[in-house]
Amino acid sequence: MKFSTVILPKIVLFGLICEGLLAYPLLGNDQSQAILTLLNQMQSSYAQVEDYTAVFHKQERVEGELLPNETMLLKFQKPLKIYTKWIEDPHREREALYVEGKYDNKVIAHEGGILGFATLPLDPGSSIAMRGNRHPITDVGFGHLIDRLSKDIQTAVAHDELEIIRIGEETFNNRPGIVVEVKSIPRAGRKYYASRMVLHVDKELMLPVGAAFYDGEDQLFEKYAYTDVRLNVGFTPMDFSRSNAAYHF
Repeated sequence: MKFSTVILPKIVLFGLICEGLLAYPLLGNDQSQAILTLLNQMQSSYAQVEDYTAVFHKQERVEGELLPNETMLLKFQKPLKIYTKWIEDPHREREALYVEGKYDNKVIAHEGGILGFATLPLDPGSSIAMRGNRHPITDVGFGHLIDRLSKDIQTAVAHDELEIIRIGEETFNNRPGIVVEVKSIPRAGRKYYASRMVLHVDKELMLPVGAAFYDGEDQLFEKYAYTDVRLNVGFTPMDFSRSNAAYHF
């Protein structure tokens, strides 16, 4: 795992900010600034990542039903190369591959089990590819999550529409982390992605390794987590090729 020494002072600085938050209550503007600082640090950390692998956990509410948790191995390389393999039921052995600019920009995918013999090229936004999903495969990864969080939180802070419920240190999946819980209070017709968000940032990686989103009725509609994260592993073109002998396309 590679870390740039350039970002270490910022990590230490934000750690001091969080310690201050735990030690005594800050005014609203100070809390908002701490969250904006955290967002900036996540963006800076992610800018130094070329590729990564992780175990990706997701649970989504689709058509009103909260679906079972899904667990998959994820490989990601910038700008947009994605390989996923489901490693637990209910979709064990399912695989999907997407490489921007390759395979006619289709998702190469197959189901697990007895249905695994049929590999299909699918448009990422097609009804088949989106079945049981709130997002296309092109939305997977740290980059899209950071962009989504930044857009909503920066807008809410600018319009004084962000209620900060808590910010401080909290362990997440047995790793030291920072937790941020906020609620959006939209006015003037503005809309936010979620009414309430709970975000977990890994203190070593300075990346969002957990996120849960709730609607206006405080009902969970999305929950994501990244575990066993390894950064800048040095993937080769074969890691994102349907010809990879380890894959079953």
